[in-house]
Amino acid sequence: MPTQKISLAAQPRTIRGGRLSGLRRKGQVPGIIYGHGRSPQMVLTSARELEQVWHQAGSSKLVEVSVGDHRAIPVLLRDLQRDPRYNHLVHVDMFAVDVHEKVTVDVPLLLVGEAPAVSDLKIGQLLQTVSSLRVECLPRDLPANIPVDISGLVAVDDAVPVSALKLPAGVTLLHTDPEELVVKVAALRVASVETEAPAAAAAAAGTEGEPESTPE
Repeated sequence: MPTQKISLAAQPRTIRGGRLSGLRRKGQVPGIIYGHGRSPQMVLTSARELEQVWHQAGSSKLVEVSVGDHRAIPVLLRDLQRDPRYNHLVHVDMFAVDVHEKVTVDVPLLLVGEAPAVSDLKIGQLLQTVSSLRVECLPRDLPANIPVDISGLVAVDDAVPVSALKLPAGVTLLHTDPEELVVKVAALRVASVETEAPAAAAAAAGTEGEPESTPE
């Protein structure tokens, strides 16, 4: 199945510094395109459109950026900066790639299915220890995510190691430890809390009948 094309419109930008605040108030986001064989280029894009593209592409899917009337540039969204108070977009970095050269990207992991030990038996809780993995491939082969099937986790300490993950054709995993655990079922700690409370109550009750010592 062909990959859906993700496009983003942009305009050349000459404004910088404090004058950018006015543009942001009008719903525009300043950015820069840099990378393979090109000089950095300052651009402007719509905040609303950029939010939609980020939701589709994240940092691991190719985006075709059209600057004015020029030919679209294949990029990866590398860094989105937000206002810490209002969460508005304030800047975006876009890394231009050569579609014929491999790139290295951190791809997020996506848990698929339900772990019976958690959802049915309720004997454990799911603990995800790795949220993304670094891969190498051609830009157009980049997966949006790497699925992690957790439907086989039926007991406490059941886990999925890196070596169990299936990658699309043309994608190479750059990971030094194939046996590192991505997700596992950890034992619930509710029982320990329930036993500690009665023990504490019994200890308190045992001291109530003791006579108070008279200070010398």
